[in-house]
Amino acid sequence: MAMNPQVFARKRLRVVPLLRSYVVPSIIMTLAFANIWVASAASQPKAYITNEKSNDISVIDTATYKVAATVPVGERPRGIRLSPDGKRLYVALGDEDRIAVVDTTSLQVIEKISSGSDPESFDISPDGTRLFVSNEDANTASVIDLQTRQIVASVPVGIEPEGVTVSPDGRLIYVTGETSHTISVIDADGLKVLATILVGSRPRESAFSPNSQKAFVTAEIGGTVSVIDVPGHKVIATLTIEGGDSKPKGVVATPDGKKVFVANGASHNVAVIDAQSHEVITTIPVGQRPWGIALTHDGKKAYVANGVSNDVSVIDTATQKVIASIPVGKMPWGIAVSR
Repeated sequence: MAMNPQVFARKRLRVVPLLRSYVVPSIIMTLAFANIWVASAASQPKAYITNEKSNDISVIDTATYKVAATVPVGERPRGIRLSPDGKRLYVALGDEDRIAVVDTTSLQVIEKISSGSDPESFDISPDGTRLFVSNEDANTASVIDLQTRQIVASVPVGIEPEGVTVSPDGRLIYVTGETSHTISVIDADGLKVLATILVGSRPRESAFSPNSQKAFVTAEIGGTVSVIDVPGHKVIATLTIEGGDSKPKGVVATPDGKKVFVANGASHNVAVIDAQSHEVITTIPVGQRPWGIALTHDGKKAYVANGVSNDVSVIDTATQKVIASIPVGKMPWGIAVSR
């Protein structure tokens, strides 16, 4: 029997508010959760890897441990750093004598800055206003003003400079000299060499403790890590890693200052050093020929670029075990991790 139109209308009027009270809030909740998920995914830190032979960078999503993008940057990319605000990625192009600038949102190279000849590595000042670049074939360190994009100083340093590290307090710049076996200590304000420190044979990189009181310097041929008293400009300890045959290169100190991680190219592992006792705690097997190494901002993960196996090992620093291996481009070299 057909329903009276007036009765149907009254029932319909009762149903519509019910739909509004249940369905509409459900849709709103679904959209809200979707927005939260998208925002969370976007805020996840990214790891940026320079691939020296494929002339690009791999962008790794640290939530999924997968390559999210590959960005062509230029010829022979090696050193890599993020601006303090994370909006710009700087990449040293050794065969172009320039620093590529990548927008981290669009993942596009937006400009290239003249860097002096043969830029190998570099670091950025804590306030993001200057780059300090090693010019390997000129035995100098160029200082670039990021406001004007101009080289404002060229500082003579050791022979074949490579690794460049700014102290956390921003006062000093360490530049390794591969052939002179030295660290040139540059005053960040005066842009003059304050001291020259003799370390192991062929020093590659350095890392400061968070309080800028100690520095740890890898020596590839010597197979050592020199521990430097920063205020005194002197070596206070020398650690020989695995009998001196490990070829240590990349080095980082944890945010709490308790440990130091060293990438050993010849022994295909990462050594974990107690920053107080200066003793090797353990070694962690990774890929083939590890070079660059970087920590997440919280220090919970270490990312290691393996130059021969063309992958990146991810280490859980608490368990000191590899939890992921990520294929990247050809001959990965340097790493930077966003906050």
